[in-house]
Amino acid sequence: MAPVEFDVVTRLYQNRFDPEVMAATVAHWTPRVVDRQTDRLPCITDMAYGDDERHRLDIFPVKGRGAPVVLFVHGGGFVGGDKRVAPPFYANVGMYFAAHGMVGACMNYRRAPTGGWPAAAQDVHAAVQWLLNRCDLYGGDPARLVVVGQSAGACHVATWLFDDAFNSDVRQRVSAVILMSGFYQATAPLSPGQRAYFGDNVALYESRSPLTHAKALAQPVLITRAEFDPPDLRRQSQALMSAMTSAHRTPQTLDLAGHNHVSPLMSLGSDDDQVGLLLRRFISHATAPAAQTA
Repeated sequence: MAPVEFDVVTRLYQNRFDPEVMAATVAHWTPRVVDRQTDRLPCITDMAYGDDERHRLDIFPVKGRGAPVVLFVHGGGFVGGDKRVAPPFYANVGMYFAAHGMVGACMNYRRAPTGGWPAAAQDVHAAVQWLLNRCDLYGGDPARLVVVGQSAGACHVATWLFDDAFNSDVRQRVSAVILMSGFYQATAPLSPGQRAYFGDNVALYESRSPLTHAKALAQPVLITRAEFDPPDLRRQSQALMSAMTSAHRTPQTLDLAGHNHVSPLMSLGSDDDQVGLLLRRFISHATAPAAQTA
């Protein structure tokens, strides 16, 4: 049975996002992705990049050598989510990039409350370092590594990207970053999941917010937001773009029409390649030899 048209889903839920909307979105995109997965690409699951049981990566290698590498950091409201949250998601992300000649990597990280701030950002750092040291074994070029974070995952990537506590050669070696529908500013009152990660001390929220530390970067950055993202997340994406804009560099931005909070990534590998094509164009340009030396 064909899935209900997605505009029906977005008309029903608008900019809501909760477990019911997540389930409806999964139900819509699952057949559109599964029906096209005729050739299963190789995948190496649960590679350990650290000591915790959540320190695991799924790697989607490519043939040859020197390919771009795309690390995906999932969302989940700070207390949930998984690299395989609801098959085929989010293995479809790694599989999609591998199908287009890029090494795909999907990571798990520590979640609140046992992994409170800044545990997940520390895990992003560890996973990036692991890939920089080993991605050539899977066909990748460590000089062409791109990190993609979505929702809470975008918050963790942005924390790692902007906070000076994480400043290192590891961060400088990343070619580009994509931040999708992220949460960048912790302001009371927080939801239970957000509070579990950022803590109960309201006085610390500003210093723990990626937006506080945001600045223009040497690397290309793409900020995306969905048409039907929750309004506060759309506002935060706009605020991040403004904070990163300087006289010399402005982040690229995309407003993904017709999509809700999670559907852009769920569309990857489906019969709708609009989002995937936009991401691939950015990655290809950002990791081209000329871009690395500009």
